[in-house]
Amino acid sequence: MCGRYVFTSTAEAMLKLFGLSLDQPPPDRFNIAPGQYALTVRAAGGEMAPATARWGLVPHWAKDPAIAYRMINARSETAAEKPAFREALRQRRCLIPASAFYEWQGERSPKQPYAIYAEDREPFAFAGLWERWGDPAEPLETFTILTRAADPAIAWLHERQPVVLARSRFDEWLYDPAADATALLREPTPFAWATHPVSPRVSSARSEGADLLAPAPLLPTQGSLF
Repeated sequence: MCGRYVFTSTAEAMLKLFGLSLDQPPPDRFNIAPGQYALTVRAAGGEMAPATARWGLVPHWAKDPAIAYRMINARSETAAEKPAFREALRQRRCLIPASAFYEWQGERSPKQPYAIYAEDREPFAFAGLWERWGDPAEPLETFTILTRAADPAIAWLHERQPVVLARSRFDEWLYDPAADATALLREPTPFAWATHPVSPRVSSARSEGADLLAPAPLLPTQGSLF
């Protein structure tokens, strides 16, 4: 799964990755959490366009937007079959810019958080879906991150990971028919991963700042109480 991620980028990097010419880059975010608003990139008239949406998908038919907290991730293997995701997969796909994401190791609290990022430190994009809910005049726009089985290099941290798309596949994901786009979700991640332990402060959604992504000492292993 993916429950927290990072996005920091320069305007030049956004132009290189998405072809987006921005007057200024979006603000650095070191602990994007469910329920928060974040940058997505969508198809708009044959081009890519930035759009801000809230993390946690609310299907257009939902009676209560609180359903979003159960919809932060969508399994790529079954999204086409699930009522909450299948229409968005057909019509409302997006890219979610990221620089890293976090995962936690351990069976007991406090668990050890790790940052996971591209070995070359370049930004990348998750495959996502978006929806529009509520009053058409003031709709709530939301998104979810698609996941798949983790690459072997990071499976020791968690069995699932976000789907990461190669830059050369962005247009296919946004514009191709759903069956062809869905096939992209099974392709291997297009680069090597690196990891390091980070501060347990990242476990709080209220925490923010560059220090959250900095390498930190491992937490002491908890011993038995008996």
